[in-house]
Formats: sequence, structure tokens, C-alpha cells
Amino acid sequence: MFQFFFLCLKKFGWTYGLPIYLRVKVVKSKKIFLPGLNQPIYYRPNTADIDTFREIFFREEYAVSVTNPIVIIDAGANIGFTSLFFAKQHPSATIFSLEPDKENFNYLKRNSINTPRIKPIQAALWNKEGTIEVVDKGYGVRGYIVEDSPSINSPTSMNSTTLVALIQRYNLTAIDILKIDIEGSEKEVFSVETDKWLPLTKCLIIELHDRMKSGCSQAVFSALANYNFECSIRGENLVFINQDL
Repeated sequence: MFQFFFLCLKKFGWTYGLPIYLRVKVVKSKKIFLPGLNQPIYYRPNTADIDTFREIFFREEYAVSVTNPIVIIDAGANIGFTSLFFAKQHPSATIFSLEPDKENFNYLKRNSINTPRIKPIQAALWNKEGTIEVVDKGYGVRGYIVEDSPSINSPTSMNSTTLVALIQRYNLTAIDILKIDIEGSEKEVFSVETDKWLPLTKCLIIELHDRMKSGCSQAVFSALANYNFECSIRGENLVFINQDL
């Protein structure tokens, strides 16, 4: 509790930090007010949403040095914290935010309603367009994974999409920042058609999930080996910068 208190003060000062601490840890409010945002952030008290809040707004794990990004794809947007961080950091960017889970997506829409540059898309990033199944294997609200679904009538099935489909649908000529945190689905995403989107990607921020699905790292590094990316580590993420763009 006191660590969170000191983090609030260090990051936001007394004026904003103390109210944030009181709302989260004392009142257990369902919304937080952050400086620089024109609306409250809605979240689920006493859940992993607080850990996500720390990672994004305290530790700033998605703060990367990309000059004036225009197109950002947030794959695995959860309830929208990362998309809001990107919107605040990069005022010229349009953020395409993908989240398959219905509850998470409803929070994402609510959190981005006053930020039209954030485009919520209820779909899972996958290796093909179609239908997938959202499966809870005990990793909590931040750890739903997806699998192929044989039926569109299942209550937990929903649409999937690909990076190629997004590029075509929105007429994208470049991806300045591609953030991927998709709980193991990176294995499938990096196994097909990477030649159609990796050359267009300036910065890739990705969390690997071999603990949830074997082969994730191998798929990602095999695809990246064909291009001139330099790698660094930021928190739980690997950051790859395309030296040819």
C-alpha cells in the first residue's frame, strides 16, 4: 500500500498523486483522474488492472523513442490504459486498439470515448480472419488467450483479424509503433505473412508468453531475423527498432 503511495507522489506530485492514491487504495473508486487526460479512467478495483496501471503510468514501459508517430496498433489493448498512454504521449497518432474480450472491450470503449484518435476494434490479432474462442486458463483478466473456434455460435467466440487485413482495411502505408501483448497468440501472428507487415513496422514492442504457449519466442525471432531490427529490453517487453526506416 505504501509503495503505491510513494509511487503516486513521485510520479504525479501531491496535487494529483494523493487523490489517485486515495481513490485506488482507500475509497476503492472505479475511476481515476490523471493529469493530461480529458476524462476519468475506468477500471476494476482490486484486480490486475492496478498492476497494469503501474506498468503503464508509473514505470512507463511503453515510452519509446519514435519521432512523431502517426499510426499505432495496440494489439491486446485490454481496458485501454496503453492506448490512452500512447494518445497522451503522441498527440498526432491514430491508435487502432484491438481487444477480443467483451468485458475488457466495453471498458476500452468507455475509456476512449473522449479520445476519437483511439479506434477500438473488438477482435483478436491472429493468423487469419475468422472466429476464435476466448479461453480463461487461470491467468486472470489480463491473461485470456485465444484458440481457433469451430463455431460462430459459441458464447465465447468472436472475430479474429490479421495485420495484413488491418493494413488493407485502413489503407495503412506504415506502422510507426506496433504493440503486441496477446497472451501467446504471437506464435500464430509471427508464423504467417510477416513479409507483408514487418518491413512497414518502425517500432515493435512485444511481451513474449512462452510460459503460456511453447514456441512464441522462436516464431518471433525467426521472423525478425530477416530484417534489420535492433533489440532492447524495457520492463517485461522487448523493443525492436527497424534500422531501415
